[in-house]
Amino acid sequence: MSASKWAMLGLGLALGGCSWVGQMAQDSVEGATSYYSSDHFTLVVTVPANFGFTSKAQYSPKERQDCTVYSPGLGGSVTRQQQKSDKTVAKSTEQTLSTEIPLEYHIAGCAMEITRVDYEVDATYGSDAWDHDLDHAGGLAIVETASATTPDGTEQRGLCTWLFQISTAKAKKGEIEKILSCSAADIAWNVPEDRFKKRKPGGVAVRSELTNKTVSVTFRQSAKEKPSYQGYWFKAPDGWKPCTGRWGTEREELCTTPPKFRTFKMGVHECTVYPNCTEQGALND
Repeated sequence: MSASKWAMLGLGLALGGCSWVGQMAQDSVEGATSYYSSDHFTLVVTVPANFGFTSKAQYSPKERQDCTVYSPGLGGSVTRQQQKSDKTVAKSTEQTLSTEIPLEYHIAGCAMEITRVDYEVDATYGSDAWDHDLDHAGGLAIVETASATTPDGTEQRGLCTWLFQISTAKAKKGEIEKILSCSAADIAWNVPEDRFKKRKPGGVAVRSELTNKTVSVTFRQSAKEKPSYQGYWFKAPDGWKPCTGRWGTEREELCTTPPKFRTFKMGVHECTVYPNCTEQGALND
């Protein structure tokens, strides 16, 4: 390589280094000057035993705010966004947690306001490391003004159900695995049976009315489990039987008339009914 090309390469590296150092310095200054407002509301959440909860507060620039920032990765300017996450891990008992959520976030002359709080619920259903799941369980939408049809978001309920299916994953192949699904419940803790009428827990709140207010969210676990695929399990007097059908797959299939059934594994047993597996013989006896 010629001396002139080496010089150009050195200049490019120097400029790149300066740009990186400059960006680091800018990030450091902005980090030191950023802050959340003292105005806040309190999110009080109750979750069952073996359930954890995470809130994710989303902030977007206020109107007429210059909130652009240069992104080295994208090579151009982007609009600032901010997220504040608060996580509570699952415990063996029911727990109620309280989180103060600021209404504004400020950084480098940019004023941002809260627009939404997303909920995540995670839970375990067994002792194995993979016996767990997470559900994006709705959230609180925050608006400028309320309409006549805006629901009250200060008290919310979510009923969480374990949906079972036969796993095709290598670690649990042929065994039962479960999916967590949380739906909004009414004051009597009823959830619509029609899946098209179900919705995620949550509500709507007016931003100007949130200061020092409390928003309560209660999650409960349903006593009943359901198949994750409608029409793929046959309801019997002693439980659910997985169907096999026309496709010859490794998991349950759409029930035919008359139904044909397949087996699945629960621990060392080969079973025909869930959850009341009564078979006593071990696999490969």
